[in-house]
Amino acid sequence: MPFSRTEFHASQAVLVVDPSPPVAGGPAELLERASGLMVHSCQRLHDALDECIRLCPMTVLVVVHEGEFATSLALLTKLKESAETSAIPMVFMIEPDALRNVRILEAGACDVVSPRVDAAELRARVMVHVRAYDSVIDRNDALAALQRAQKQLRQVSQDLLESRSPSATICADSEPGTMRGRLNELLHLGMELNQIQDFHALMERVLTEARLMIGADAGTIFVREGDSLRFAFAQNESLARRTASGGTPRFSTFRLPISDRSIAGWVAQSGSSLNIPDCYQLDTSNPYRFDPSFDQLLGYRTISLLAVPLKTRGGRVLGLIELINARDGEGNHRDRFSESDEALLEHFGGVVASSIERAQLTESIILRMIRMAEIRDPTETGAHVERVSGYACVVFEEWARRRGLAGHDFERQRDRLRIAAKLHDVGKVGVPDAILKKPARLDAGEFEQVKKHAEIGGALFEEQPTDFDEAAREVALLHHERWDGTGYPGVEEGGVRRGRKGEEIPLFARIVGLADVLDALSTRRSYKEPWPEARVIEVIRAEAGKHFDPELVEILMSRFAEIRAIRDFDTET
Repeated sequence: MPFSRTEFHASQAVLVVDPSPPVAGGPAELLERASGLMVHSCQRLHDALDECIRLCPMTVLVVVHEGEFATSLALLTKLKESAETSAIPMVFMIEPDALRNVRILEAGACDVVSPRVDAAELRARVMVHVRAYDSVIDRNDALAALQRAQKQLRQVSQDLLESRSPSATICADSEPGTMRGRLNELLHLGMELNQIQDFHALMERVLTEARLMIGADAGTIFVREGDSLRFAFAQNESLARRTASGGTPRFSTFRLPISDRSIAGWVAQSGSSLNIPDCYQLDTSNPYRFDPSFDQLLGYRTISLLAVPLKTRGGRVLGLIELINARDGEGNHRDRFSESDEALLEHFGGVVASSIERAQLTESIILRMIRMAEIRDPTETGAHVERVSGYACVVFEEWARRRGLAGHDFERQRDRLRIAAKLHDVGKVGVPDAILKKPARLDAGEFEQVKKHAEIGGALFEEQPTDFDEAAREVALLHHERWDGTGYPGVEEGGVRRGRKGEEIPLFARIVGLADVLDALSTRRSYKEPWPEARVIEVIRAEAGKHFDPELVEILMSRFAEIRAIRDFDTET
């Protein structure tokens, strides 16, 4: 994968992964004295991958302490397997040992140094790798720029040959410089969207980018399902400003038939766009009508509306996107969406259609796996996994915010978590029906049988062809591990099996484990009624440091209003 220079690359950032606290004369301090280096420290080995993705360092120095060789080597393997970090030079600092050095170098490290290395030599070695990586980045930047230019030239040539192409319409009524930038941005965005695997995350990103690109106060996406449209995604900046969280209020999901009686239905049926200056002043000769009920319910007024079908190259309509109330670059009201807005949004719809089609396929496969588990275990409903996924994403968002993880790297990690959380209990397909469907508490032997679902689920994703499979494997296998080491399935050491504890448990598994228990306590099961919220909170707090990562419990409580909104919304629908 081509990688590009960032602000951190330009500043020659180096990440020092050292589980021990920084000390005077330690590796981090020695490197800080090197001219031009920005040294960042990470004490938790299990956070090193996320820190690498966030910082984009020019080199990583891993300090290996006694008894941590296997964990450090596993970290190196993970960094080399990740597309975002595989090219970053890795230097290991470890007590000299020929056999271990060979294993480290074979695993992908570029250098091994002794903890007693001279300060000047350490800085010189690191700077060699920084400069080498810098030249690789420059070369890849040039290659990526050439590839983008070639792609854009091909697209422009194609548009010029098509008399009714969206680009031709756009260029006819826009300033060339401005439009060139918008088209270049659109082409780059299309490539980024292709990296998003989760359908929910993709739709949110598509809607956000469309609103920013065109200039709209609000927007909705309808997804085609058979002969009807599902109102699936919505954003409204004006309404969001009224909420305490600053987020768009949750809207009830509904469906409407594909017919010419509604604006959305007409667009989906005809495959054509509608650009309406004022929805309350529609020509009565049109078959479609505007439904003002949402405006009345929410205290909002829809004026201008631009609705564009999302069509594949073969002309199949996957749904449509509606933008509401045109705004200029300053956020001020515009009378209507322009013809260039319409053409650009149509072009955008064509660019993202293939991404939507691919994400729908991924979503379909995931839903089939969830339904398999649901058939086997009545407690594993689609609503349950959606709530667990929603809770997990809220917790991860706050965890990432506190560490400065943002932008596309953050979105990609949240994308992975959302998918993995939905698949956390898919291993129950391998547990006998008599146990899963028992309408009472399980005895000790039956519970041992149920515990096998973690290893069965992990094995389903064992080959790890993608990082999404890796996340799903970790979550399915390890979401029942406990912070204090009393969970399962554990790990075998010297013929004895012990539970993983603390940060031995990957972050995603810790988050999903917390979300899973929260939902189990909060909802009805075959053997229990839902607990009152106050009791659920009391139990979760009491298990901080025992069952759960204390930091994640604190994060959950700090964002409980959003957790409650997800719980109540999904329970009602």
